[in-house]
Amino acid sequence: MAELPLSRRSLLRAAALVAALPALATACGSDDPAAPPAGDGSLDTLRVALPSSIGSLDAAKEAGIMNYVVALLVQEALVGVGQDGSLQPSLAESWARKDATTYVYKLRSGVTFADGAPLTAADVVASLNLHARKGSTTAFAYAYANVDRIEATGDAEVTITLKEPDASFAWTPSPGTLLVTSAKFIEATGERIGTPEGGLLGTGPYKVAEFAPDSHVTLERNDTWWGGKAPFRQIRIDFIPEESTRLLAMRGDSVDVALNVPAEQIDQWKSIPGVQLMTAGDRSLVTLAFNTAKKPWDDVHVRRAVAHAVDRDGIVKSVLRGHGKVAATIPDPAQWGGVLDSAAVTDLYSTIPQYGFDLAEAKAELARSATPQGFSDVLTYPGSGPQLGRAALTLAENLKGIGITLEVKEVPLEQWIADLGKHESGIYLGWYFATTGDPAEYAQQLLHGGATGANGTNIAEYDNAEVTGLLDRAKASTDDAARGELLGQALVRAAADVPYQPLWWGEAATAFGKAVTAGGFGPYFFVGPWASKLAAR
Repeated sequence: MAELPLSRRSLLRAAALVAALPALATACGSDDPAAPPAGDGSLDTLRVALPSSIGSLDAAKEAGIMNYVVALLVQEALVGVGQDGSLQPSLAESWARKDATTYVYKLRSGVTFADGAPLTAADVVASLNLHARKGSTTAFAYAYANVDRIEATGDAEVTITLKEPDASFAWTPSPGTLLVTSAKFIEATGERIGTPEGGLLGTGPYKVAEFAPDSHVTLERNDTWWGGKAPFRQIRIDFIPEESTRLLAMRGDSVDVALNVPAEQIDQWKSIPGVQLMTAGDRSLVTLAFNTAKKPWDDVHVRRAVAHAVDRDGIVKSVLRGHGKVAATIPDPAQWGGVLDSAAVTDLYSTIPQYGFDLAEAKAELARSATPQGFSDVLTYPGSGPQLGRAALTLAENLKGIGITLEVKEVPLEQWIADLGKHESGIYLGWYFATTGDPAEYAQQLLHGGATGANGTNIAEYDNAEVTGLLDRAKASTDDAARGELLGQALVRAAADVPYQPLWWGEAATAFGKAVTAGGFGPYFFVGPWASKLAAR
């Protein structure tokens, strides 16, 4: 998912693995080692409950985590994400960084699309060019801004040449910012891709049979999938926003998989006979974002006042019931593999300015601002994230005491994503899901000055030349230690300006009913053809 994004784009990305390998020479190996557990294969239709509806099947148009949950059963990328957060072969069986700006991908043989047509290098080029072409407005376009050329350099070879070195580019053709379809499908379907009429075409284990945006998606098995026979003939994915309704559906044995189990209901879900409730830190980030280009949020004292009014420890204990961690900065500490070791991460995070819960200090900061008597604003959250709403309400209650009136409003997920992309509000809740193991994923998206403006990923409109320069130098670095140092400096410097107040790093809770069991559940479970990791029991 990123639900971080999660982009716009990456607004819920499932935006965030080991570092993008600057010394990459040749990468190849086994596919994701997570194999489905043994089962008798007797379940014909897998029934899945999602906590929100989706407006498009095309994650490049609506980059929410739930869009990915559906799309990644149908479409695949050149490279995948392993359960340990490492890059893995997918449609590319191997890849090489020939020099600082040239990446070559060797395509897997014997791959066909769900319509029976073979995958070719031309299809991959066409899929990449959807986002890399000049003027592209897809949710993935930002990731290809540094691309100079994309070429089919053989029947089964694609070469991507960058304008400048980019230490993170190895992650770009992974599921977070690439979903491959055919050139013929692109030409025939055009803007209708992802709609109920246009559907999707991919090389994955399933194909779209029906899509009703406010109701459900039905998928049928793609028997030509190169990965083998998928475990279920059909998958029915229903959109069930109401928490208690999903719980009742699992109790009534009308659902086999339910995502986004609320923290306060975990014990109830666990008590259902035969249900497996699995949790794992999911590298997600929930953060307040302050629009630094809009009054009164352009005033650092206002931002500091609100940051001091957030009881992050209390939210994690009461709202999340301990299923999460207070976020000291943007990237989760577990996201630094290959760039900084754990000791270095601990040292770095100890230097990042923090704004602890202190209402007296919050009031003092507001008194130093240009609006010492306070002001009013609106904070929205998506209906699929009730925990965000509860956290926002605790903040609103605290802000009353210092003279700030914050109206908290629930909106549909699609509206929330669209509003984030507009950059018109003063304060936001950002909810991001990692799709890579690179610590720069969130930092580049949220802090780089070049990502401001409508549809940019920098929803705080934060434009600090020093921070942007540090991020640019980190991107161009070919040395892991130096890259980690530069990223760390950017995080420290930005925190002093408080464009964001990180709240928590999340934990995913998914319920599997008595008819199924899952293998390899972890942070990146849904960043790929996840249903292939399930089996009937």
